[in-house]
Amino acid sequence: MAPLAVLLPLFLSLHSLSPVKDPVLPGKDPAPINKTLLLQLINETRKKGCRCGDAWYPAAPALNWNSQLEQAALVHSSDMAGNNYFAHAAQDGSRAGDRIDNTGYHWRTYGENIAFGYRSEKEVVRGWIQSPGHCKNIMNKAFKEMAVARVGDYWTQVFATK
Repeated sequence: MAPLAVLLPLFLSLHSLSPVKDPVLPGKDPAPINKTLLLQLINETRKKGCRCGDAWYPAAPALNWNSQLEQAALVHSSDMAGNNYFAHAAQDGSRAGDRIDNTGYHWRTYGENIAFGYRSEKEVVRGWIQSPGHCKNIMNKAFKEMAVARVGDYWTQVFATK
């Protein structure tokens, strides 16, 4: 299956909290990812600025990796892989803000990118940068922290600021 990327820019108010499911489902272990490389690729793009579709985004400050956002990303990638769907909203109706809330991270703003079918960190970042909406999240100066998780072919990138 060809890689897919879907974006729903997310700047939402708090939703009702739902319980966190076990983030790693049987038979759907998290795929090892190179966090250092992911952060480097994203920050290199932010440092030089980027054309996202028809819009130019100037340089943005570097992001920091956040383990709570990583947990939120892992919960979503695990859920998509375990339940065979691809969407920002989970089947129980929860969204990225709910998943971030459930980690104890107190966000002011957040965003989420998802992708399917990419084999490496370089491929998924290239795919997100080539998609105007994903690229806009990557270049958003309001975001200070990020993380990525992968389960099988499902990738989730979460951005936020406290």
